[in-house]
Formats: sequence, structure tokens, C-alpha cells
Amino acid sequence: MEALNRRLRAEHYKKDQVEQKARNLRAGVKGEESLEFTLSFLRDDSLQILHNLRIRDQNEFFQIDNLIPSTKFILINEVKNIAGTVIYDEFGQAIRVSKNGNEENLGNHIEQVNLQHIRLLEWMRNNNYTGIPIEKLIVHSNPATIIKNPANNRAVTDTIIHKEQLLTKIDAFVHKHNAQVLSIKQLNHLSSLLIKAHTPKEVNVLEKFEIHQNDIMCGVFCPGCGALPMMRLKGCWICLQCQLVSKNAHLPALKDYFLLFGNKINNREARRFLNVESQHVVKRILHKEGFEFTGNTTKRFYFLPF
Repeated sequence: MEALNRRLRAEHYKKDQVEQKARNLRAGVKGEESLEFTLSFLRDDSLQILHNLRIRDQNEFFQIDNLIPSTKFILINEVKNIAGTVIYDEFGQAIRVSKNGNEENLGNHIEQVNLQHIRLLEWMRNNNYTGIPIEKLIVHSNPATIIKNPANNRAVTDTIIHKEQLLTKIDAFVHKHNAQVLSIKQLNHLSSLLIKAHTPKEVNVLEKFEIHQNDIMCGVFCPGCGALPMMRLKGCWICLQCQLVSKNAHLPALKDYFLLFGNKINNREARRFLNVESQHVVKRILHKEGFEFTGNTTKRFYFLPF
């Protein structure tokens, strides 16, 4: 999404939509990364941490941001990185209030994590793991988020927290569930099963947003000022705006190509994308990077290893 946003012209009619999606995804990643830091302080060997599980069940796929299986219970953490004030009504519906007072419906976070609970429970039954208590939390990773519960909904109070409360909550669950229901060996096996069941999501963003290849800006971005394109001259990339000289500014461009079009590229495609006319110059660039290739002359394809 970031590669698409970076290379889609500002005047394109899908630009705002693409930019918002990239921003939302980046916020989610930052939220999960900040949770990883908090969880790094866990010192209990009977607690394991699994990130971004995406598992198939009879209803296609379900995703869990953060899962903590232990010998006594399993904890589902649904991570939210939301700026501003979030108000939860009596049904658990989340409404974000921005600084300018605008309200936005964010859906029902409690029902979302309840559904994850149901689907995980069914998956575990199908894999012969039963009788394991499952707890769930909605964790707001942005410390500046203001959470309001005007209806004093007990489910909101029990389920929705700031990340700073997470370790305390986990400790409470450890003391709540006294009985050990899994041995360490069984816990390791369960975690291995979950990891094996994980299927990363693959999305063709050009198809998803119905964007044609010709809408993508080609060229090498300047790593200094961000200008496009840089000029290739005497084995270097030169920025016409800030005069920065770089030996390897083509690598981020080739990574953008990899993200948008796949891991195979030929000389003609590389010339077009890097905005270089000479096939000999592009051949030297691709060979210097040591990219593996298949085929000869015009039928040669290089494999981008990003």
C-alpha cells in the first residue's frame, strides 16, 4: 500500500482512498509494534506470544492481532491504534470523536473480539484441544487515546484497556486460572499448530483499487529530498533538485516494483521502471546486485529477492 501510495500521482482519482488505506495500515502496524515492546517485559515461560495469526476455518479466514497461549488459558488481544476520543455505548459500539468534533462509527469492537473467540474455540476443538479457557481484550496502543464508557457497560470495563494495563491484566488472568490445563509440551504443540495453520494474506493492490500499470510513476526517488526522477550518470544516481549523488538509490525503486508487480523483472521492464534508456546500463545494475536470473538475452528474467 505504501509503494502504491508513493507512486500514484497526486491528481489520480483514487489517491485519497489509497493514501487513507496506507495510513490506516501503518497505524495498525505501529500499534502492534508498541504492544510488542510492552509484552517484552513478560517473564513467565508458560506464556507464549504469537503475532498476526490468519487462520482458515469453515468460514474462510479469521485474523488475530496478538495471541498469548499459556498452560492455563489463552488470551486474544485485538489491538487498536486510534487517535482522539473513543466512546463506547451500551452495546459496545465504538464512536470516535475527532478534535473538530466529528463522529465516526468504528464498529463494535466487543462483538469483533467475541467472534474471534468463537472461531478460535471451534478451530481448537477441531484440532482436539478442548477445555482451555479463552480470555479476550481490546487493547488501545495509543497512550493519548481517551476511552469513555458513559453507559457504564460492564463488558467495556472488563474488556477494553490501554496497553499500559496489559501486563496487570495478564497477571490477573494468571491468578484467576489456577489449574494447569496444558503441559509445556502440549503448549508448544498447540503453538506449532497455530503457526502451521497461519496463512499470510496476499493482496494485489493494483487489482484491488482497479489501478492500471500506466498510472504508476516510474523512476528513482531521491533518498535526500524525495524528488523524482533521479538521473543515471557515470555509474551513479544524481538528483537534479538537491544534487545528491547515490550509488544504490535504485534499490528502493526495485523494491517498489517487487511489491507492486512481483519478484520477476526483465531488462525492458527495469529500463521502464528505473527510467533508464540504455539496456547495457540496466544489465550492469542488475548484475552488480547479484540478482539470480533465468534465461538468456531477451528471454532473461531476474528474481528480486526483497
